[in-house]
Amino acid sequence: MTEHCRVEYDADGIAWLTLDVAGEATNTVPMAVLAELSELLDDIAARPDLRGMVLRSAKPSGFVAGASNDELAAMGDLDRVASLIDLGQAVTTRLYGLKVPTVAAIHGHCLGSGLELALGCRYRVADEGAATSLGLPDVRLGLHPCYGATARLPSVVGSWRALELMTSGRSVDAAAAKQLGLIDAAVPAESLADTARDFIARDPGRHRPRIWSQMVRFGPARWITYRYLDAQLQRQARPENFPATYAILRLWRRAAGRRLRERVRAERESLLALIRKPSALNLVRTYLLQDRLRREARQLDVTVPQVIHVIGCGAIGAGLAAVLAAHGRQVTVHEENESALEGLHQRAETVFQQRLADPALLEEARGRLQVASGVDTMAEADMVIEAIDEDAEAKRVLYAALEEVLAPDAVIATTTTTLMIDDLASEMRHPERLTGFHCFHPVERMTMVEVVSGSGTGESALARTQALAAALDKLPLRVRSAPGFIVNRLKLPYMLKAAGIYERARREVIDGAALDFGMPIGPLEMADAIGLDVCIAMAEALGRTVPDKLRELVDAGHTGMASGKGFHDWKHGRRVSASVPPGGEQDFPSLARELINPIVEEAVRCSEEGLVADDDMVDVAALFGAGFPAYTGGPLTLRRVWGMDTPLYTPRKRRNTL
Repeated sequence: MTEHCRVEYDADGIAWLTLDVAGEATNTVPMAVLAELSELLDDIAARPDLRGMVLRSAKPSGFVAGASNDELAAMGDLDRVASLIDLGQAVTTRLYGLKVPTVAAIHGHCLGSGLELALGCRYRVADEGAATSLGLPDVRLGLHPCYGATARLPSVVGSWRALELMTSGRSVDAAAAKQLGLIDAAVPAESLADTARDFIARDPGRHRPRIWSQMVRFGPARWITYRYLDAQLQRQARPENFPATYAILRLWRRAAGRRLRERVRAERESLLALIRKPSALNLVRTYLLQDRLRREARQLDVTVPQVIHVIGCGAIGAGLAAVLAAHGRQVTVHEENESALEGLHQRAETVFQQRLADPALLEEARGRLQVASGVDTMAEADMVIEAIDEDAEAKRVLYAALEEVLAPDAVIATTTTTLMIDDLASEMRHPERLTGFHCFHPVERMTMVEVVSGSGTGESALARTQALAAALDKLPLRVRSAPGFIVNRLKLPYMLKAAGIYERARREVIDGAALDFGMPIGPLEMADAIGLDVCIAMAEALGRTVPDKLRELVDAGHTGMASGKGFHDWKHGRRVSASVPPGGEQDFPSLARELINPIVEEAVRCSEEGLVADDDMVDVAALFGAGFPAYTGGPLTLRRVWGMDTPLYTPRKRRNTL
């Protein structure tokens, strides 16, 4: 008796093998599902009257979403992973070897191990609708395909296109998949079954790419292609940052010219070697932590705010209003400055154009964003988000006015970056309704949101704020109100350390060392972007020592990007910099340690003070808020697993040749 899969035979001798993982909204393929598939494929292959087989999903959400989180969480267990790979490869090999035509009928998401199953079939037909998505995103988790896709995909779409799909992890819609040759037909959803029958009846043969696209698999062409792609990658990142990408390239170089069976076996050995590296497991952990935040927020039993009023149209307020409207919220905005309102509409239009391709959806989003004329227009709001200047008294006066007009269960959220929730709520009749909603600029691109609680903040207000952030595709992190919250506390020592060792002749080297370690932005450039005066205010609020050079620059009117001069020189919002001095990269590992140690030390203090739920959430704040590189697993993981007495990383090799 099977629990997750079932097979039905029709009068034409076609087996309809349906995936329907019990108790889940989406299909994944953990060990139990693979075991059932293996058993059913044995039964199907033994049918003497079998004319064909169709693999499909019963889930409305799609075909298969990929590996289950339970399997990903067990990636550190090599024996378990080896058994999983063996079973998965056995299933796809059995599919591939069936003597009758086999068709994968795809709708919705067909990702990771889902696409690997589909590649085991002779043909693939997909719903042409916008929800269809095919890809191998494993590389983004620090892994690569392991059920035979690295061996089979090049034979379907050509080596160059296969490498691009696998190393980028990008997904393609049905039209693009058809153009690539990844699927054999893109049809309306209601025609999938008939199209599958047609392919079984005609059996035209597996799709093969044009011969010229296969030439790179052989001899010198393969070596030249590998060297070119490897050199490109070396210029972008070190192996620790993208271990799976390097592994895919090496695997392709070694196995591309071999027989299918040997390529599949090489794939297995490559993945087992890959997950022995801490960086790969840390990337998996980073994905699981991200998923934990989103899942916890979406499982909250609360009503997500639908009608939002935003007060203030600065950089944060305007960005928030645009994102809220783009995600289906009814948004009213209060702002008395006409130029700020003009900036709001320009910003919103940009966000809408980027996110909503359908003209009808675009027009609906425009209609959801309205400018309010007075406080009385806020009465229907489920939540008011205050994004005015950092003036505590002005905020307290505003909250008093809001309490007079808002419904009793409406939430008041503040985007403050420096003020304490308890202080702001000190004169409120109902302090339990005030939360922090600390976003980062630019709101439309940054994923982290700090949901800040004071001592009097109620669970209902926190949960509704958290749920709203998740509905905006953000990562909502609950943080206890304390100076700097947590993300800014982790950023500040990074910038202060760099300011303390700053020399104009070495500024690019200082930033370069941080970039080589894997930070997305150097500490001096980050300080310039935030504003050197803001950095001083943050340091003083947290009781940190302000480096003399930082004060000198601010006293001279050099506040960073906004003034055109700070640690770096700026022109039209772009950094004007020299190249890294020759030989400067030799100092990168020791200099990176000097810059990163303060972040690790601050993370330890944040953990000891209990600013977030647990140490995992401290790492989350660093990874998604402060830009700490994912391959490390976060500052506390770096300290605990690798130890601060070992090399932080291997310096990246810079190659000038192919």
